[in-house]
Amino acid sequence: MRVDIDLIKLKLKEMLGEERLEHSVNTSKIARKLAIKYNYNADKAEVAGLLHDCAKDLDYQTLEKMVLEYNIQLDEIVQKIPKLLHPLVGIVIAKKEFNIQDPVILKAIKTHSTGAAQMSLLDKIIYLSDKIEPLRNMNGVEEVRKMAEIDLDRAVLMALDKGLLYLINKNLLIHPISIEARNNILRKVVFV
Repeated sequence: MRVDIDLIKLKLKEMLGEERLEHSVNTSKIARKLAIKYNYNADKAEVAGLLHDCAKDLDYQTLEKMVLEYNIQLDEIVQKIPKLLHPLVGIVIAKKEFNIQDPVILKAIKTHSTGAAQMSLLDKIIYLSDKIEPLRNMNGVEEVRKMAEIDLDRAVLMALDKGLLYLINKNLLIHPISIEARNNILRKVVFV
């Protein structure tokens, strides 16, 4: 895979605010580190980490317009949770603006917010990197960071649990795919 990381960063600098850019760069660094630790392609992980939030700074009207323009299929829950549009639009931007065609990278971008019923190694790496990069300070993030060094699946499970508890405590909708992701990882971790 030949991708110019510096070129991606330059383009992202034009598209994202300073804090979001820093978050994306941090996520890519953690993703690279985890990829090396868990024997995955570090370049792919870095690219997916950089691009996972490439649509996050777009306003709702632009996201909605792109959903229509590119005929992005939305389920009932995503229609009610606008925050979940950015991964779907992010796939389009990754393809069109950054010429990313690798379906594994695109799926990792798509699933970084909710998880997925069947998460690939890259899906787990990006999901987790997004949650534990240095700017993140959610309750219990340090223990998730420590677990990421020991057991990727257990760390993803911890991050999913913390995300679900946050949504429950805020009385917010939960996408069923996040429940499926948790159940699938739980089966791997508990019933090994």
